[in-house]
Amino acid sequence: MSDDIPGANGQTIPNGMLQDNYPRNMWWVAAHRDEVTTKPMMRWLLETPVVLYRHEDGTPAALYDRCPHRWAPLSEGHVAGDKIVCPYHGMEFDRSGTCTKAPTQHMKPKTATIPSFAVKEAGAYIWVWMGDQDAIDCDPPEVGYQVDPNWTPVNGYYEVAANWVLIRENVLDLTHIAFLHKNTFKQDDWITAPDTYMDGETVCYEQEFDLAPLSPLFCAGMGLPEDKPIKRVQKGRMPSLAISFSDWNVHDPNPEPGRRSDFIVRGCHIVTPAQRGRTHYFWMAAFDVPELTDEVAEKTRKSVTAAFDEDKHLLEKLQANVEADPRGLDFLEVTLGADGAGIRVRQILNKKLKAEGRAL
Repeated sequence: MSDDIPGANGQTIPNGMLQDNYPRNMWWVAAHRDEVTTKPMMRWLLETPVVLYRHEDGTPAALYDRCPHRWAPLSEGHVAGDKIVCPYHGMEFDRSGTCTKAPTQHMKPKTATIPSFAVKEAGAYIWVWMGDQDAIDCDPPEVGYQVDPNWTPVNGYYEVAANWVLIRENVLDLTHIAFLHKNTFKQDDWITAPDTYMDGETVCYEQEFDLAPLSPLFCAGMGLPEDKPIKRVQKGRMPSLAISFSDWNVHDPNPEPGRRSDFIVRGCHIVTPAQRGRTHYFWMAAFDVPELTDEVAEKTRKSVTAAFDEDKHLLEKLQANVEADPRGLDFLEVTLGADGAGIRVRQILNKKLKAEGRAL
């Protein structure tokens, strides 16, 4: 993979936002762990209807959400022990997708099997591998901090009517904050591009800022006044196309007596393709502060949601505009110097698609 980052020269590296542009052979997030219970739920993942559920012992499972008999959605059924039971005729399936019982006849139908998907619970999320099961060569990214009692997470979810790559590039493009989020983040010093580099297959960036007030989105979580000048170092990494982190490393040079001077709030941005042109977006802001009050957590959630509503609105307008325009992707796309991380996203995406025998 080339490390050359194009400048403002009009070079186009496609992201395939109107196509099937998601790799199968990788871990994607299917749901927040609290969403998946012994009551089955359906979610579109990678343009596939998937039923997510837990066995009675709490083990998560994921199957294609269509019974092979008359195609009834298994998500309308129920869990019995380690089986999921179809609501139509009571056929039972194990986590491998094999029918273990057809109560309307004595013989089990040998061909009654459905696709199953590897599932892992890591941190606050349920992860699923929907490609070649023999190609699984890694675990989901490390996210243990999400369930560490020394951290307090605030999280949310959107279904966004936009391609997942648009969201992935958006959360790695920090320079839009000073413009799109000028009334929410209120961080108007974010107009220069950070240093962007690769650490193996992980996209990274780092940027240091002079003394300035912290974004009001995070002040309450750190117990800092909104008008107090602090120093911050922004560090980000994308270990997978599915997830990226953005750390706000905050230093208060003049803390009140008995108060901490250093804090971290870690933004987590998770994208999973849903149906064509739609994306599941899970976000989290985690403070390295144990036991934030419910009041502070709710204030933070509302503030972050107000900012991310701005992203959702614009990206959905962008997607709809391109879909409706007869020229589609056949239009000049200018790359700026601040798009270093986004270009690396496209390079990684195209490399993974090529490895699967596909290309944009």
